[in-house]
Formats: sequence, structure tokens, C-alpha cells
Amino acid sequence: MIPQSPWARRLVYEMVYAWPGSRQATTFNVGLAPVDAEILTDPALAGDAFQLQLYAELFSLAGLDAEAWRRSAVIEVAAGCGGGLLYLSRRYRPRSAIGVDASAVAAWRGRRLGIDLRQSDATRLPFEDRRFDCLVCVDALNYFPEAEFMSEAIRVLKLSGRLLLADSSPTFADARARFQRLARLGGLAVDTLRDVSEGARRSLRERSPRAARAVAWVPPFLRRRVREMLSVEGSERYRRWQTGEHCFAMAVLSRQAVES
Repeated sequence: MIPQSPWARRLVYEMVYAWPGSRQATTFNVGLAPVDAEILTDPALAGDAFQLQLYAELFSLAGLDAEAWRRSAVIEVAAGCGGGLLYLSRRYRPRSAIGVDASAVAAWRGRRLGIDLRQSDATRLPFEDRRFDCLVCVDALNYFPEAEFMSEAIRVLKLSGRLLLADSSPTFADARARFQRLARLGGLAVDTLRDVSEGARRSLRERSPRAARAVAWVPPFLRRRVREMLSVEGSERYRRWQTGEHCFAMAVLSRQAVES
């Protein structure tokens, strides 16, 4: 599993992003299946097809048409190496797309992809107030203090802004409660909520052989931890996903939902 201690977690991620087996990966999440043809047929996206399908589903929930996306300034918190922003830029072409990640290696790799990706803490974002139309956070909420994360998210979002969130929870009821709690912390409401657990389970089954091959590149003393982090078949996390002990849900939070 991923350490809860911030310094230990950052060390693990720095090593994961630096290890040769992750050289082609642009984002780490459970993924979704099946995958859209537009992702599978784009050479720039196909390598992380399952993980980027999760972003495709989340962005489709935002309720923005093509023109609204083109006018939008978007930030992703815990952006990894920027794969989600790469997909966003190719599919929707927002006015700006910026990512932050605690890992210096991830930020460096993202910039090599042409993504504006900066090393920063999720609770101390280096941006002015009311800058962004959308804030995205995928599969990382479990590692931030909720109140501090929401305080920063609300600070950098415009009054009309949206939070696009996706993460795992023990049950869908737990996911709903968490998104509602986050919304209350930010003076928002849950606009859209979706359980995508079956797609996540299928993704883990279909991509497990490739993930297992990647683990072979990890230093031996880290392999067990990375197998768990990637939910490779045979790991405890994989078992929990496939037996329904984990749920994956996504939500859109906004002030418009409060006002309506």
C-alpha cells in the first residue's frame, strides 16, 4: 500500500516515477473499461488507455459543451505525469491546462510531454485567487487533509467553477458521504454523482498482465508495495476490488447546484 506519511509517500512516488518500467506511463489510477475508440486509436493516448478512459468519463460529467471547454482554465491537482491533461488538451482544447504534483520527477516528465506541470503541494497551490474554471483531482483525495484541500480548491476556483473529483471508497454510500462532506466544506453542492466501480474492476482485470510486467522493473525491496499500489492480480487490493470491497465513484461539485 501507499504510505500515509507525506515524506514516505513522496519518496515512494519519486521512485515509481523514476523507475524504468513506468517510463511510458503518464498517469496512475485504477482506470475504466471499456475504452473509447478515440483513445485506442490515438498513439499519444493509447499507452494509458484504461487510465485515460477514467478521465474521459469524468470530463463528460462536467456539463460543459465544446465552446465552454475552449473558454476554460483547468487545473489538475495530483496530476502525475500529466496524462489526464494531455487527453483534455487533445479532446477539448481548453484555454489553459495546468497540473501540479508533489513529485519533482512527475512534474519533469510532464513538461517533457509539453504539459504545464509544476511541483507543488495540493494544500498550497501557487496560483492567484479565482483563476480556474475547473479543478480536477483523480484517485488522490485519500492523501490530502480534506479541509485544507477544499480551502485551496475554493480559493483558486472562480465563483462559477466546478470541482471534478474521482476516487475510491469502501462503498458507494461512503463515496456519497465523502463528496457531500467536501461540498459542504467548500459551500458547494454535489451536482452529479456516479458509481463506476464495475468499469474499474474490469480495467484492473484487463490491464493486470501489463502491470505485472512493469513491476519486474521495480527494485526487489519495493515490489510488494508497488504490486499493491497498482492492484496487480494476486495482490490484496486486487482481491478487494474484484470482490466488491472497493467502490470507485466520481462527482461534480458546483455552486450552481447550490443555487438550483
